[in-house]
Amino acid sequence: MDFSIQKLLDVVDRIYGLQDDRLYDLEELFYYHQKWLLRYTDDKKHDRISKSVEKLMVSLAWYFAIINRFKIDLQAMLEKRYSYKCPYCLEIPCDCQKEGKRTAKKTGRPVSGKPKDLAGWQKVIGKIYPKELIEFKNLEILRGQDIFHQTFRKFRQALGKRSLHEIEIASTDYSVEILKIANNLEIDLAEEFVKLFRRGCFVCHKTPCECFYTE
Repeated sequence: MDFSIQKLLDVVDRIYGLQDDRLYDLEELFYYHQKWLLRYTDDKKHDRISKSVEKLMVSLAWYFAIINRFKIDLQAMLEKRYSYKCPYCLEIPCDCQKEGKRTAKKTGRPVSGKPKDLAGWQKVIGKIYPKELIEFKNLEILRGQDIFHQTFRKFRQALGKRSLHEIEIASTDYSVEILKIANNLEIDLAEEFVKLFRRGCFVCHKTPCECFYTE
């Protein structure tokens, strides 16, 4: 399905943007993102594949709400960091050592052939991180979510001048973790996302949402 990252962000903004701005602060957005991510990992652990995919899509919607809140250009950031090879080991497929601190480097990436839709990015990430290298365990994706969350917390708690660069990097790296999951599940992420939200909010089926959702 030909859906760019920005189109999916726009879907979330149309359905949930108004309510998100009125009802939820940043920590609540992270809370609901993590809650649905935990539900995804629990269903995946018990091989409830269909249910796990739906919960992953809801978790993705909360993640997109965070990206919308901070006006992060995921497409541009992915092009800078991931459109050619792993930005840490500079190999394709990735040959990173799992232990030790990783430091991103310039990839020497080509200037053409960059994906314009989410399906294209799934293919790129699949080449950099083949499925056999990313047999996800629940704790691995939760660790990625924790790094993503803590980067935002540090940004908000920082004194003096703040830079968006670190949260742009954290948001982009975490988006790659989500794409790895989609490849691991062998799903078209955009197709599944649009299927769940094609009638508006997946609960009340309204655009904008009228749920006043809390848990």
